[in-house]
Amino acid sequence: MNIAKECYLCIYKQIYNITEKFSLDDKKASEVLKTSANILSKYDINVTSPEIAAKQYEKVSKILGINDLFEKEKKEAILEALKFKPILKNRLKKSKNKLLDACKIAVAGNVIDLGIHQEYNLKKEIKKIFEMVFKKNNYDEFKEKLTKAKTICYLADNAGENVFDEILIETIKEIYNPKVYYIVRGRPVINDVTMKDLKALDILNEAQVIDSGVPSPGFHLKFVNEKAKEIFYTSDMVISKGMGNFECLYGECGREVFYLFKVKCEVVARAANANVGDYMLFKGDI
Repeated sequence: MNIAKECYLCIYKQIYNITEKFSLDDKKASEVLKTSANILSKYDINVTSPEIAAKQYEKVSKILGINDLFEKEKKEAILEALKFKPILKNRLKKSKNKLLDACKIAVAGNVIDLGIHQEYNLKKEIKKIFEMVFKKNNYDEFKEKLTKAKTICYLADNAGENVFDEILIETIKEIYNPKVYYIVRGRPVINDVTMKDLKALDILNEAQVIDSGVPSPGFHLKFVNEKAKEIFYTSDMVISKGMGNFECLYGECGREVFYLFKVKCEVVARAANANVGDYMLFKGDI
C-alpha cells in the first residue's frame, strides 16, 4: 500500500525521536533532521512508508555511527517477553481452542513497536488478550489452510514479538506438523528482529530462520533476497505479522497472505477498513 500524507509527518517524527533518544546537541540534531527532510522531499506517494523509513534509518545510523539504534531496547523487549512465556504456555494448555488462542497470543506481541509509539504496555496487552475479538476474522479459512499446508512462510516483525510468534508456531507444528520458515530482517532497522537478536532463543529449534536481506521495517519485495523470495512464493501458506509487513504486501504481492497484526495508525486503519486499536486476522486475496 502506498503512503498517505500523514506518513511524511510520522516518519519525520520518528527521526526527531531519535534526536531525543540520544540527547543530540542542536548541531547534530539539525544535521539529522535536515537529512531526514531532504530524503522525504525525494519521494512521492507511489512508494510504501517502510521503503522511505529504510533510507531514513540507514542515513541516521551512518551520521551517528551506530549500526543498531535500538539494540538495547530490543534486548529488553525479548527479556520482558520471555517472562510471560511460561504463563502463556500454561494458559494455552487449558484452552478449549488452542489454535485460536495461540493466534491471540501472537497478535498480543504486536504491541511491541518503537516506530510509531515510543512506549507500550505488554503486561496490559496480555492481560486482556484472551477476551479480545478479531475485527477482521478469517480464522476458519486460516485453520482450513493449515490442514493442507506442508510448508509455511512466517514473516517476523519486532524483537520480543518473536517469543509470542514462537508459541503460535509451536502450536501449529503440534497440530499440523508443517515445516516453518521464520523470515527476519536483513539488518537492524528500528526494533525489527534480525538473526543476531534470536541468538540462543528457542525459535531456532521450532523453525528455520531465514535472513531476508530486507533493510526496511516491512517485508518489501524490492529488497528481498532470492532465497527468502522463493520461500515466500513457493510456501503453501504465508503468515504475515505486523503493520510493516502489511504495508509492504497488501494488494502488492500477488499471492494469498494471512495478516495478523494490531492496527496502530489511521492510514493502515483506512486501508484495512478497521479502527486504530483493532486486532486483525484476515486473508488478503491475490
